[in-house]
Amino acid sequence: MMRYVDQELTVEDMLADPIVQILMRYDGISASDVRHTIEQVTQNRPQKIAPDRPLWRDHAPENRRLSHRAA
Repeated sequence: MMRYVDQELTVEDMLADPIVQILMRYDGISASDVRHTIEQVTQNRPQKIAPDRPLWRDHAPENRRLSHRAA
């Protein structure tokens, strides 16, 4: 029986997963590459969202439908 847990995995937990390790090895990526990328993103992202910049969910009406018009 499969059980679901409400707790998110840490990056270290994910990097320790055998399937993730196989995929990273296949792609030529190391755990240190992932840690370095996360560190760079953390350092370069803004600390706060600008108050005049609404969040994405504020832009999209809940019942908006996508449409396509052929030329």
